[in-house]
Amino acid sequence: MQSLLKNNSSVEVCAELEKARIKIPTQHVSKSGYPFQFNSDEWRLDGSTVIYFERLSPMPNKLKDSFKRALCRYAEELSAMHTFNMFNRFNAFMKANSDENITVDALSNYRASFNSDNEYKLGALKGFLLAWYEWRFEGIGKEVASYLDELILRGNPKGNAVKGACPYSGPLTHNELGALIDWASNAFNTKSLNLKEYAFFMTLALTGRRAVQIRSLRSIDLILREDDNGNDYVINCPRAKQRGTGFRGQFTPLPINEDLYLILSNQRNESIKRIESVLGVVLPSKIQDQIPIFLEEERLKKIVDQKDLIRKFTKTPDFLHMTREAASYLLRKVSIKNTAYSERTGDFINFTAYRFRYTKGTNLTRRGITGVALAAALDHTDTQSIGAYVENTEETAKQIDEVMAPILAPLAQAFAGKLIASERDAIRANDPNSRVKNGVSQNIGNCGTHAFCASGYRACYTCVNFQPWLEAPHTNVLTEVLEERKKQENLGISQNVIQSTDKLLLAVQQVVLMCEAIKSEEKVVNV
Repeated sequence: MQSLLKNNSSVEVCAELEKARIKIPTQHVSKSGYPFQFNSDEWRLDGSTVIYFERLSPMPNKLKDSFKRALCRYAEELSAMHTFNMFNRFNAFMKANSDENITVDALSNYRASFNSDNEYKLGALKGFLLAWYEWRFEGIGKEVASYLDELILRGNPKGNAVKGACPYSGPLTHNELGALIDWASNAFNTKSLNLKEYAFFMTLALTGRRAVQIRSLRSIDLILREDDNGNDYVINCPRAKQRGTGFRGQFTPLPINEDLYLILSNQRNESIKRIESVLGVVLPSKIQDQIPIFLEEERLKKIVDQKDLIRKFTKTPDFLHMTREAASYLLRKVSIKNTAYSERTGDFINFTAYRFRYTKGTNLTRRGITGVALAAALDHTDTQSIGAYVENTEETAKQIDEVMAPILAPLAQAFAGKLIASERDAIRANDPNSRVKNGVSQNIGNCGTHAFCASGYRACYTCVNFQPWLEAPHTNVLTEVLEERKKQENLGISQNVIQSTDKLLLAVQQVVLMCEAIKSEEKVVNV
């Protein structure tokens, strides 16, 4: 958290400027699709949930405005009930707070009023306040953020089947990160996310690099090295926060996988085409190399010609790079569209750019990478601050087992497709080639797309295009997955490898439960 705090050290100093720059529109839409007015005293977030601000404890107007700004983002990005709970928990805190401001002393005293059985309620508030701070709204100082980040709280006993940190602010579990990546891939395929949104999100999620580093990338930084052993994909990533280093002054090679390389390569090509379209010329390769991968679209109209473009690169090298505000807005749009669920909370996964970095550091530590190696992996010059990016609890995530899967599957909602009664209801009902078969050639459903896929039938359960049949032998697939995991465990295979199929297990289990529920209802109707 220390690096985040240093990055935000000017929050208090520039509060008024920041407030003027981050304008909140009047009209908003909740995650459930209900419109509400920011300045209204009543926000209806769904058919059953209304927030009444007249019930809010008295507080300074500036703090109330900042609270509403942060709560507004929650309303757009998370469920109505969770937003409502944050309103109530913050209100309870302010009622118990004699300072009428958010301070370390106030939070410390408030925590003392909880016992070990109910301090998880403060954990949810902790996540809200840290998000508030990262979004750069007034009211949360860096000392408060430091206190919250170091605060270790016991989780909700019923909702903490997969142990880990705070499910609202701590590192994402393996399954949560996988759910976000699967959702983003499906959203891009269905055009819910555009290429720029998808590329920026995936780069954040997969690299653990700071947003400022991703915004600083140029075409030349994306490298494909070919040799007799195959292809090697690398991002020559600009460093940030090194003293005495200017914009793009130092670089660190970062190996990436082929998928991310192709995503960024497509985004790079789009940026080059965009500038060439504005200028009406085909740029030489040396100039193309200097084009930012993520453009600041609004500034393109200020480029007169090719000479002016070169002049901008020389005098104001960051001019065409996506700004911090634009990146924040882009990530906010992605958050609003997000429908990936957490198996720990049963709610939409709350993510920020920093949380991905926190997840990266924690996952590396759980794999035994510490000290100088961890600092290098997180692009730190030394080891002084790496503790801020590592989960500060001795508990580690547990893999999902046979007993937990039926409980967590409805919460995680890992199955992304659509259950159908039979093949006659499939999108490609008259196409035998659309049939999906399990490992013993039994039909289990249909594929709703003509796109080529080499992932195998098990991957279908987490694909948005899969249409499983109600009467298909999904329990056979479930048994196969469970037996494979038990075999791996008996062979002493790494927990990280076994956990890689957690999401698949939850998706198959969810389909099995959905089929059982429908069949049970049909039996009741027929009695």
